Amino acid sequence: MSVAGLKKQFHKATQKVSEKVGGAEGTKLDDDFKEMERKVDVTSRAVMEIMTKTIEYLQPNPGKDVLRLLPSLSLGPPPP
Repeated sequence: MSVAGLKKQFHKATQKVSEKVGGAEGTKLDDDFKEMERKVDVTSRAVMEIMTKTIEYLQPNPGKDVLRLLPSLSLGPPPP
């Protein structure tokens, strides 16, 4: 989880505790806001995944290619 995600969760927990202790009524969120929040979270995860895959593409790990080629290589005895 990112730092921003941790801050968000911490803020939610702090607000919940203050509502319980202070007897305040929590903020009511409408369904449109909840749906928008869900879409933002999904989009954020997709962007992070794309960024990770882009970095792997731009900076490939040569060891992965060698391991993929090993089964196709003929490692029989050397020619006489």
